[in-house]
Amino acid sequence: MLRKLALAALPLALLIALPVVLRRTEVRDNAASRQLVVVSPHNEAIRFEFEQAFRRHCAATLGVDVDIDWRTPGGTTEIVRAIESGYVAAFRHQWESAGHEWTAEVETACLNRKLKQADASATAWAARQAFLTSTADVGIDVLFGGGQFDLARLADMGILVPSGFRQRHPELFAGTPPALSQNLSGEVWYDPQDRYYGACLSSFGICANLDSLAELGYATTDPAALPKAWRDLADPRLFRQVGAADPSKSGSITKCFEMILQQVMSEEVARRLPQGEAQASPAAVAEAVSAGWAEALLLVRLIGGNARYFTFSASKVPVDVARGEVAAGMCIDFYGTSQAEWESLHVGRDTMTYVTPEGGSSVSVDPLGILRGAPHRDLAEAFVDFVMSRPGQQLWDYRVGTADGPVRYALRRLPVRRDLYSAADRASMSDPQAQPFELAERFVYRPEWTGRYFDLIRVLVRVMVIDCHPELQDAWHAIIRAGGPEAAPQAMALLRELPFPYADCGQVSGDIRSPLGRVARTREWAEFFTERYRQAAQAARRG
Repeated sequence: MLRKLALAALPLALLIALPVVLRRTEVRDNAASRQLVVVSPHNEAIRFEFEQAFRRHCAATLGVDVDIDWRTPGGTTEIVRAIESGYVAAFRHQWESAGHEWTAEVETACLNRKLKQADASATAWAARQAFLTSTADVGIDVLFGGGQFDLARLADMGILVPSGFRQRHPELFAGTPPALSQNLSGEVWYDPQDRYYGACLSSFGICANLDSLAELGYATTDPAALPKAWRDLADPRLFRQVGAADPSKSGSITKCFEMILQQVMSEEVARRLPQGEAQASPAAVAEAVSAGWAEALLLVRLIGGNARYFTFSASKVPVDVARGEVAAGMCIDFYGTSQAEWESLHVGRDTMTYVTPEGGSSVSVDPLGILRGAPHRDLAEAFVDFVMSRPGQQLWDYRVGTADGPVRYALRRLPVRRDLYSAADRASMSDPQAQPFELAERFVYRPEWTGRYFDLIRVLVRVMVIDCHPELQDAWHAIIRAGGPEAAPQAMALLRELPFPYADCGQVSGDIRSPLGRVARTREWAEFFTERYRQAAQAARRG
């Protein structure tokens, strides 16, 4: 009975909790202003600069004062979970108000982006179609920021809706090449169905503290000796000296781990198939890809073995590197470059470096989109238009104080529009030498390898590296003390083992979509990795 009452009360609780969870953190009350509600994982600097610029834009072009109500509950993962829960609760209210019975089948179907009419019951299909034509809302207008994977998922669910941006600005999609590219090197930069657009560019790399590296024996005067490839973060000299973020809390960090997988898989395929994939049999290609997956996950574990911690915040890693609390770390490009610049100005010399591994990162986007039932739809459209306009794009990398640039913070993000890289633009940029389009072309992202397993990667890395971190670190330390991987082959063989092969990723991904399936799988993995790490430590100590 209590369980039934709790389940019945859950939607109401979610409706009550959502405004609290997605609460604003900055308040500027003005009774005469109109309000735009934006949920975002972006930091305070980005929120400040875009709010000030958008308010000036609205005053000048629309004749209205606009106040942005920012909702900042955490990283993209937390935001997505809260939004999904909110829409389920909102749709339930509408469904029951129409006289329909709310069931577990309806709840599962309403946001099921993969539901097919041929495979669905009449009730499930009706619920799905009803949501896609509903006015359900969570009181939020715009989702600003987050990874393309998460926004694409929300779009396919029907939570993000067409914004009309392409129809209003067809000139940005014309020409060769156009100002806005739909994709590059396998990455999707905007949704062809008009539901989200990449606002700025991101890549991933390694930040390092030169003083800390010198203490660890690195020749810091030689750039070639510094960590510059993902494999360098597995160097035994960096034991407990690497900073990393938790992929289960950040879509961007999951993307960073995916870059490691992509590069190692590509290298392994090239090594095993020197004649090229086109000339090899499907079985040989499948075997090479599977071997690359195993090698990549081993590297992830070795980096994890060197990690001192896994923080909830992706921005914490470069700050800790700058302070010398860790010697190196994985980070998003703008966090690394901004922190390195600040340290140089503050200390008076270069104490920190950032590098994007050659061939080790794609160039992806931070998109934005309008949510279903946006209560201030006209302002939401105006905000999308502004962020994608030349004045909005200039905020990302123009220096503070330059004409049309930011007024307080140098954001150190790269604009997504190709026409923002003219000689005149570069003269005002913080990163005038940036070549994001050339960088993108040097890395070919293979979405068929890992893209469909993005959530699986997020969960698997969390379990095998974070949940089992004490055992993993103990095993890796024992291997280092034994003389390193080559001196401890039995221990490394145990460390390499996985609970399932690459060929089973599709089935496993399906299993973890349900809460019960995820719990069962993660418990199984935790037991598997804990036991293997303990066995590896024992083997290394036995010699």
